[in-house]
Amino acid sequence: MRIKGRVLNTGTVSGEAVVFDKGFSFIGDMDPATGTVTMTGSENHGRSLKDKILVIPTGRGGTIAPYIAYYAKKNAAAPLAILCNSADTITLECALVIDIPIMDQFPTDITKTARTGNRVSVNGREGFVELSDEV
Repeated sequence: MRIKGRVLNTGTVSGEAVVFDKGFSFIGDMDPATGTVTMTGSENHGRSLKDKILVIPTGRGGTIAPYIAYYAKKNAAAPLAILCNSADTITLECALVIDIPIMDQFPTDITKTARTGNRVSVNGREGFVELSDEV
């Protein structure tokens, strides 16, 4: 399935989706040393975001979040891309600092369309993502 979206930072990557149903923050929701999700009560608790496609409704957090995202990237523990329904400024800044693709404004709720485990190809040059049916 191909879905068009708005490109906020370009790039082309492929990986496995990790989908959250709540806003995500690099501050406290993941360990930047390992990429492991630490968000209490999340179905993804304990799952790694390393080399994954982070799929979120929106982000949250404060101005320290880009530094933590940078630390995760330096540790090779950061996600490959971020897909969200509505990109907040902090999440956008995180993606820009670590230079990964970020897209938003999809015609459908991306957190309901993608499933954790889906293979996702992000084409941030042409403005679309492709989701496999496989999980």
